[in-house]
Amino acid sequence: MNTNTTSNTGQWRLIDGDRILDMAMGDTEFLAELIELFMSTVPEQMCEIGLAIERKQAETLATTAHGFKGTVANYTREEPYRLLQSLEDDGKSNQLQDASISYAALENEMQELIGELNMLMAQVCR
Repeated sequence: MNTNTTSNTGQWRLIDGDRILDMAMGDTEFLAELIELFMSTVPEQMCEIGLAIERKQAETLATTAHGFKGTVANYTREEPYRLLQSLEDDGKSNQLQDASISYAALENEMQELIGELNMLMAQVCR
C-alpha cells in the first residue's frame, strides 16, 4: 500500500471522508456496514472484470465495469472511477488491447481505496 495515502493536513488521496459520512447520514454503524458490504463485493467484481478481459468479452467488460463504477462512485470519483470508465469505454468500443494495463492499475488503486476506507472506519467508527 502506498504510504502517501494522506497528506499532513489529513486529506485523503482518493476519498472525501466527510462526503462518505454524509452518505451514511452521520450514522457510523451504518457507514461501517456500507463499507464492509462494498469491500465484500470488490473481489468478485474485480474477478469478473479480469475474466472479461482475459476472455476478450468486450460487452461483458463494458457492463461489469459500468456497474462497478457506479458502486465505486459512492466512495471516490478519482482514479479507480476513471479507470473503470476507461475499461467500460474499451468494452463498448471493443478495443481491449490496453485493458489489461488499465486493469493492473485498477487493482492497485482498489487496494489503495480499500486501505483509505479501512482507515476512515478506524477513525470514525471507534
